[in-house]
Amino acid sequence: MEFLMRNDSSLSEEQWKAIDEKTVAAARTVLIGRRFLNLYGPLGAGVPAAEVTKDGKKQYVMLQELSSDFTLRWRDLESAERLNVPMTYSEAVSAAVDTALKEDSLLFLGDAETGAEGLLGGAGEKRKMQDWDKEEHAFAAVSAGLQHMLEHRTYGSKVLVTSPDVFALLQRIQPGTGTLESQRIQALIEGKIYQSPVLPAKTALLVAPDEQNMDLVIGQDLITAYLGSSDMNQDFRVFETVLLRLKNPNAVVVYQG
Repeated sequence: MEFLMRNDSSLSEEQWKAIDEKTVAAARTVLIGRRFLNLYGPLGAGVPAAEVTKDGKKQYVMLQELSSDFTLRWRDLESAERLNVPMTYSEAVSAAVDTALKEDSLLFLGDAETGAEGLLGGAGEKRKMQDWDKEEHAFAAVSAGLQHMLEHRTYGSKVLVTSPDVFALLQRIQPGTGTLESQRIQALIEGKIYQSPVLPAKTALLVAPDEQNMDLVIGQDLITAYLGSSDMNQDFRVFETVLLRLKNPNAVVVYQG
């Protein structure tokens, strides 16, 4: 993988290994979409596009490059080499977290600049979120969403993804049941509930994520490249190439307040 230009940097193999391990681990703690989406790939950095079927026609759509840069200061690098002081990789971890948030933002919100469609924009059904903090409104709304999917022959596993404020609303005991609203909904959909900070407030998505409905195409999976030096410091980039393929719009029901 010479395009990463790692041999041009002064980092040792052990330091590169530490960066790879820490960036991937940090991204995994943040990524929500990958917890339920099927992954197609990695196809490799040289694959620029993937086949997408839209309105019955097949076309190739470019994968989106997502990245975040960071810098390691020359003093830290020199101390690690000369004084045998452990390196800190907080800058690399922060860049990985930022890239992971960009991935989830692309998956859920899309990208207006490139025209990439996210789950919110591509949903076949959008409904008003009404008083999910009262009575059985949240449970009833999700139940109606399941019925919509069934009517449109959308089968398979289900998950509910919410904004943090909605997730908090669901952590209340349903009157007369002694059970959390979130637990009742999980039992109803026979799946998990996730929260994502990239979603706008008062937002929830009921998703049928099986591969016949959608998947996440990965060209180059999350990795770090060397960019060069500036002011004696060394610059790096955490990046990946991905594309959401929403094959069945009826596999997403959006609720917004």
